[in-house]
Formats: sequence, C-alpha cells, structure tokens
Amino acid sequence: MSIFSSRSQASIRSPDSSAVFDLNEITPRARYVELEALHASAHEAARARSLRLSTIRATTFLTAVAALILWDILNGGLATAALALGLLLAVAFVAQVVIHRRVRRQERWQGTLRDLCAEGIARIDRAWEDLEELLPERETLPHPIDPEHPYAHDLAVQGRASLRRLFGPITTEPGRRTLLSWLLEPASTSVAEQRAEAARELRDMLEDRLILSAHGRHAPAADPQALDRFLAWAEAEAWTLETLWLRAVALVLPIALIAAIVSDAFFGAPPLWILPGLAQLWVLRRVSLRLASDFKDVEAMGPALTAYVPQLQQLATWPMSAPALHTQGEKIRTLGEAAHNKLARLAKLVDIVDSRGNLVYASLAPMLLLDFHLGVRLDRWRRSNGAVARGWIEALGEVEALSGLGSLAHDHPDWSFPTWRESGSTACINAPGVGHPLLADDCCVRNDVEVGPPGSFLLVTGSNMSGKSTLLRSIGANCVLAGVGAPVCAAKLELPRLRIFTSMSIEDSLSQGVSLFMAQLLRVRSIVETAQAQRGEQGPVLYLLDEMLHGTNSAERQVAARAVLRHLLAQVAIGVVTTHDLALADAPDLAEVAKRVHFRETVHREEGTTRLEFDYLMRPGLAQTSNALALLEAVGLDSLIDETDPAK
Repeated sequence: MSIFSSRSQASIRSPDSSAVFDLNEITPRARYVELEALHASAHEAARARSLRLSTIRATTFLTAVAALILWDILNGGLATAALALGLLLAVAFVAQVVIHRRVRRQERWQGTLRDLCAEGIARIDRAWEDLEELLPERETLPHPIDPEHPYAHDLAVQGRASLRRLFGPITTEPGRRTLLSWLLEPASTSVAEQRAEAARELRDMLEDRLILSAHGRHAPAADPQALDRFLAWAEAEAWTLETLWLRAVALVLPIALIAAIVSDAFFGAPPLWILPGLAQLWVLRRVSLRLASDFKDVEAMGPALTAYVPQLQQLATWPMSAPALHTQGEKIRTLGEAAHNKLARLAKLVDIVDSRGNLVYASLAPMLLLDFHLGVRLDRWRRSNGAVARGWIEALGEVEALSGLGSLAHDHPDWSFPTWRESGSTACINAPGVGHPLLADDCCVRNDVEVGPPGSFLLVTGSNMSGKSTLLRSIGANCVLAGVGAPVCAAKLELPRLRIFTSMSIEDSLSQGVSLFMAQLLRVRSIVETAQAQRGEQGPVLYLLDEMLHGTNSAERQVAARAVLRHLLAQVAIGVVTTHDLALADAPDLAEVAKRVHFRETVHREEGTTRLEFDYLMRPGLAQTSNALALLEAVGLDSLIDETDPAK
C-alpha cells in the first residue's frame, strides 16, 4: 500500500509499505496537516477493507460448516464433493484470518501515524487540552520531581502545558526519563552543543522520527517499573548456569520418569516412576521460588520489548553522524550483532514465559521440568547480554530524547540554537527577540533582554498582569532549553553555563508550619548559599525573583530584599527581580547597578465600562502607572472604593 501527496511524494513508510514525501517547501504545521489527512485516508481505507474481510470470513466459516454438515448427511459423490468444499473453505478461512490480521495491523499503524501528526499540530498551536486528549495515558503520567528543585515547578518542566510537552512524542520509559533528567539538570556547554548538533541532524528526518514514535505507540502499555526490574534481572547472576549438576539432573530425571511410566504401563515393571517423580518434586521445590521471581521480572518487560525491538532495528539503520548520535549508535551495534536481534531472541523467550498458563504447557511442565529448562535458556541470554542490556536501553532513551530535540527544531524553524559564552566576571545573557516558549506564536510577544554581568541585576517594574512574571519565565524557560541543547524561542540567545534558581510560585505549608514569608526566605537562602558555595565554578547562578519577600509589610520587605540583593550582587551571579515597589532600588549602591525596565497598560473607559489593554512590550525605566483600582473597576467592584481614602 502506498500513499501519495497531491503535490509531491511523501516519505512516511509503514511496516508493510513504503511511500515518499518531499514536504520541504511547506511550513511544519502544513506538513503535519497534509500527513494527517493522508494517514487518515489510509486508515479509513484499511478499516473498510477490514470490515469487508470480516464479512467474508464469517461467510466462509458458515459455508464451510454447512458443507461439512452436508457431508455428514449426503452419500456417495455428493458427500465427497461437500467434504472437499468444506476442507477447501476451511483452508481459505485460515488464509483469510492471516490476511485480516495483517490488514488490521495496517489499520492500527495508519491510525497511530495519523494521531502523531495530529499531536504535532496541537504542539505547534499550543492546544494543550487537545494534546492531552491525544496522548496515551502512559505518556501523561508525571515523574516524581523533588519539591525543592531550584526551578522545575516555577518554569513548568512537566505537566499539561510544559516544556516536556514541546519535545514531541517520547514513547518509551527510558526516553521519558532521559529527557526529564536533561530538563532538570542543565548540561555542560560541550554536551549541550553536541546535543544541538544531533538535533540539527534529526530536524529534517520527519519520516524516521514519526516511525520511531509509531513503533513505540504500537506496542501495548508496559508497567513503568518493569524496566527497573528487568535491568536488575539482566545484571544479576545467571544462577542456573552455575549449578552444572542441577542441569544434568534436570535432563536425566524426565527421561527416567517417562521410561519408568512406559515400563510400568506396557511391560508390567514395578512402579519405579515414583523415585524419579519424587526427585523431580525435590528439584522443583529447590528452584521454583527463584524461577518465579525471574519469570516475573522478564514477563513484565514483554510489552516494552514489543516496542524496543523494532525501534532498535530502525535505529541501527540511521546514519548517526553527529557525535552524540554516533556514540549511541555504537552501543546499539554491539559485538557485530545488532541489539534488536538479541532482544528479539529474548522476546521469544518472554512469549513462552507469558504462555506458561496454557493447558498444554501446564500439563507437561512438571513432568518435563519445562520451567527449569526455560530458566536455563533465559540465563544463557542473561550471561551473554545482561551486562550490555542497560547500554542498549540507555542508548534508545538518549536517541529518542534527541529525536525530541529534533522534533522541536523541526516544529519551530524560526527559533535559534543558543551560543555559549565564557563564564566569569563578564558573563551575561543576551537575548534579542526572546519570548515564552509555551505560548502560541499569535500571542507570544518578543522582547530584547540583557541580563548581567555579575554585580548588576535587571529590575522589572509594572502593574498587575502587564507581563513581568511572563518575562521571568521566558528567560528561565529558554535558559533551561539551552541547557538541554534544544533550540530556544529567541532570535538569538548568548549565555554562559548557568545554575538556574527561581522564586515565583512559592506556597506556604500548613503541615510543616511554614508561612508564605518563611517559605520565600528558605528559597532565597538556598539561592544565596548556592551562589556563595559555587563561586561560579559551574557557571554563574541565574536568579529569577518574582515579587521577592511579599509576605510581610512594605518597610521590612524593602530592608530584607535589599539585603538579599546585596548578597547576590557580591557573588558570581546574575539575575532578574520583579517588583511593584518602585523604591526597592533607591539605595545608592543598588541604584548604580540596577538596570530598570518596565511594562505598562492602557486603560480605556467607555460608556461606563473599564477595559485594560496590555501590549507586553518591555520599556526602559521605572513604571509610571498602576492599575489595581482600574482592575477593580473592570470587575465591577469600583463602588467599594472610598474616594476619601488618602492612599487613593
């Protein structure tokens, strides 16, 4: 089956077909739209064929049954003809089952590719609710993150509308773990540059990336903890191979038991089968618990192997010229035999483990010690491959995470890859045209931002809802993306390696007896202590402080905030501080090093209604307006304002 575009050929292959698209001349969103339509059409065609085959199968089966009934009723030549027809139809039915299974597989495959393209559209549109509905549950489950992480919660590293969701479909557990670890711990500049090079290589491999994801989606859902159990099993001792005498006994006893049973049944020999039978019970008692544990560990991995084998097979054919990709490719092509072949052999053994409950196996297993022999085969695989299995899985996770970076680069050709600068006394962030990466293009306002060098800070003022916090998150989120090695939502981003700390969405804790003010103090203390301890060894600290220490009165807040700023300014640290307090930087020493910018709004009052308009553009200097009272008017609470209040 081939799929062709009306304007050009496409390059989205399926396991059963090949087709080629040249979509380089259209936008990324248009590529997804066109491919979604193509795969939706192919899915419907396969579905219609599947329905026809269902009807044909039912007709063939009923006709075969009728023919066999006639064979039983009729005599002579008619009976022979009915028997021949029944047998012929039975063979045809079996063939139809095989064909139908292949068609249904094609139907599922095309449906998976269609959904992946729909997800690409939702990602580009930032239609987070649509994306949430499209993603399978296993890809939406959050991974545990330390609640004290320096920026993960403020910068939306994971969740419904998060940085994690920007990176396209990551379908395997090792891929999801790898990407999350990258988001939580910025890489060194050399590693980030290598990942960026890999992302550039993978950017235009839309066909390969979609197929890699489709293989992962095509597999049944696996227990997220199955991977850890499997790797623990793979790296453990191959214990059945360490007991040569037990393997010899397990080979001899079934033969002795069968021989004794035959002698007793057909030749009247004494019932000596009791002896090998008791010996086999002793063997089973000795090994059953360890075998059950091994079987449990590998059986849980069965669904994941369904995805890993074709994914590793595909990756073995990728060029992988970028160093970050080449390193992982070498792990996948170990010892002259591709990893997917070795995992495929394990998958066959896992299928046997999974089928141990069927009647035939369950009946023969005690007599032939099948469980023990199956354990021996698993241990032979473990001895040969267990030590490198983790490397294969980690390589798959790394390449899938890099594929996510390539997906982000493909989806946003107007974004730029970061340029890394030296750390030290001149370290700064230069980000012209920076925007928030989680906002759709039509509502993402870009600003030119410069933060640093150490000894200075960016002071952002402005009224409510004007864009101060969004600016902080824009800077922080793009620095996180840069640390991953991904493209950033900016015309250009020059930065040193950074240790990122935020204080934005701080909450109190009733259970721990921590007030809002104390919670902020604890976060600020961790920032100050890190800056003092690191002294720029892993790059300067980047602090992003939103309405610092706002849980206390204005006078004490000013004193405390200024003290914190003086501590940070004395370290190898750069940062941004937002505030409503226009006097925060009035102290002479702070006034000299504060770079003041602001956001503002326009208030429209027409026919008794109040409307606020924000342009979210950053301007130099301190804010000259406030809008709290205008917001009261906008929500209809202006009647509560006391016109004689001296603060008005």
